[in-house]
Amino acid sequence: MSPLYYVGLQPELSTMDTAIDSDRILSAVTDGYDVLSVPITNPHFRSRVSRILQSVSDPAIVPHIAPPIYPEVNFVPNSTYAQHVLGMCAKWIELDSTDPQIAGVSSQILKHELSYASFCGLSYVIVPGPTRRNNVASYAESLNTVLAAVPYINIIVHLAMAEAGVEDTSGSEVPEPVDAMSIWDIWNSVRTICDYSSRLSVGLQLPAKLPPQTVVSRWFAEPITVLFISANIFLSNPKGYPVLSKAHQFLLFKYMKIKPYTILQDVREATQMRTSSKLPSKQDERAYLIYIRHLHTILPSPTAVEKFGRGYQDYLQNPLQPLTDNLESGTYEVFEKDPVKYAQYEKALFCALSERGSNPNAEPVIVAVVGAGRGPLVACALRASEMAKVPIFAYAVEKNPNAYTYLLQRKELQWQSNVEIVFTDMRSWNPTHKVDIIVSELLGSFGDNELSPECLDGVQCVLKSNGIMIPQSYSSHFIPAMSPKIFSSLKSQNKEDIMNTPYVVMLQAVDLLAMEIKQAWEFRHPCPYLGANSQWPASHRIEAQHERYDGLQKVDPTATVRRDTPIDIGNNEHNNRHVKARFSIESRGVMHGFVGYFESVLYGDVELSTRPDTINKKSKDLVSWFPIWFPISTPLYVPDDAEIEISIWRKTDNRKVWYEWSVETFVLVPGPGPGSDNRDSIASASLARGATSSTKRVRLGCSKLHNPGGKYSSMLL
Repeated sequence: MSPLYYVGLQPELSTMDTAIDSDRILSAVTDGYDVLSVPITNPHFRSRVSRILQSVSDPAIVPHIAPPIYPEVNFVPNSTYAQHVLGMCAKWIELDSTDPQIAGVSSQILKHELSYASFCGLSYVIVPGPTRRNNVASYAESLNTVLAAVPYINIIVHLAMAEAGVEDTSGSEVPEPVDAMSIWDIWNSVRTICDYSSRLSVGLQLPAKLPPQTVVSRWFAEPITVLFISANIFLSNPKGYPVLSKAHQFLLFKYMKIKPYTILQDVREATQMRTSSKLPSKQDERAYLIYIRHLHTILPSPTAVEKFGRGYQDYLQNPLQPLTDNLESGTYEVFEKDPVKYAQYEKALFCALSERGSNPNAEPVIVAVVGAGRGPLVACALRASEMAKVPIFAYAVEKNPNAYTYLLQRKELQWQSNVEIVFTDMRSWNPTHKVDIIVSELLGSFGDNELSPECLDGVQCVLKSNGIMIPQSYSSHFIPAMSPKIFSSLKSQNKEDIMNTPYVVMLQAVDLLAMEIKQAWEFRHPCPYLGANSQWPASHRIEAQHERYDGLQKVDPTATVRRDTPIDIGNNEHNNRHVKARFSIESRGVMHGFVGYFESVLYGDVELSTRPDTINKKSKDLVSWFPIWFPISTPLYVPDDAEIEISIWRKTDNRKVWYEWSVETFVLVPGPGPGSDNRDSIASASLARGATSSTKRVRLGCSKLHNPGGKYSSMLL
């Protein structure tokens, strides 16, 4: 059985080690390690390369370097231990050297070492990161070339989390470092030049002093395969055992969610210092491994959402289309497992029934559950009726023939005479009398993306003039985000529609770029723009099939929102929306898309929310909805102190509903300058951050308009 978390060792090799046999590797595994990170070649190979370079007098000539041979390699092919080895390329190569000879020889060595590692059956090879900021393109070009030449190897670029001396100064008066994001910037250039290769990832070196949280969050969104931890950054507890600081523990707890290899370094050296022994015992050295394993056992318990979404992290799913597709019983069952949602619905129904009270002449309150599915809201209504001591008569309206059959069974066995099952599209339902309360669970991850407005508009005509609809309102919210993993996953499919389709996704390797989530728009029910006799257009109506069964008939100041208000429901234009929102970005990043959430007022003060900043207050542990992801086809780099403007349209042509979206990026610069946008009023944005009134917004770039005309994705009416 594979371990849940892999811990490895980077052993200190003597300068004359010529090979690492299977016994040495298996001994490390026996000691409790899962992997060893081992240099592919040894000093013998370096000596040969040095002699060849010294023999070439012309610096313009790049000499040919033959592949390493025994005894210049540290291991030989062995399928028994290949799975326990991470290869390490020579640390002395300089792929980013400005000397063409050194750079050329380094590229040859890289190719030879990766080719040999692939021959030995290794899956991962660790390559030292760039050493120069001004020649990153040459470094990335060498990696890109070898990725193409050696197709079965995954490259891990070994990088520091931040430059030496950079640390988190929050809570102190020490000024923050000038450029805490410089190493991430280098990595971003490398992976961009390599076109987001899925075989390129990061090996992150944890520093003794952690950088600001912004840096930690940016790295969390990256494809981290290895965390390197030097034993020298450990502290000693009162009993003399090695431990990590609380800050390092919390960082590891966060990063363990993406399950990287943890590689311990400098163990023998640190043990000698800790024990004051030149020959520390194996037990002394294993103290670091034991501690890391201990941390794995005390990881914080996953949240309800994390438990519910286990196995679906960053997995893209198309949103449901319940109007055109009949859901399977298993799909209904998954959503019915959310106790929070139905507790909130039951509370909302209880409040509505308590405030409304019984009808005149002691007639029961008529409650219609539209889109009843397998009946969880019917059960909620009946329980709420009993608690409020207000009698009800419930209609369960459902168009799915299979769910309808299930509802008939529940009626006979559980609900009996005070529930009537109606088999029809809710928009075509025409009961003999109007209802007091309409309740539905038609919300999608963006609130309206499963056509709740259109469905409820179509059934609003059966509601009494003083009737109640649950939910009463819902609003869509969004924020720009960075997720190289999601972008790479979409890009690899190489289909035009992929980048023009919103997806439901349980987000994990994602970093939100802005500090504030903003509202896009809102829908209220009953819809104030519809007349009392408004009906869905005849071309979209499905005639109800009345069957008999046992005697039963079967806003934000920086966001601008536009809403059209036509005369009737026939053209559906009153459900069009448009928003343009501005987001302030403090620290640089790359935008790969934006995340959508929703909030809903069910009734009164009973609410639902999927926003990470309000979910605990309004509906803690709600799991029925994952966020929605709107991708952009080309990533947009955003520097420090920049702004992102996102425009979203919700459109309809009376046959379908779709979203369109585009993104613009700006940087704030002091004083007027060429290319500055003088037409936008920026006082509220720039002055709020202490900028002067002469600050100008310079446009950096923009995306294309995604999904124009609903060409690639839409919700069919």
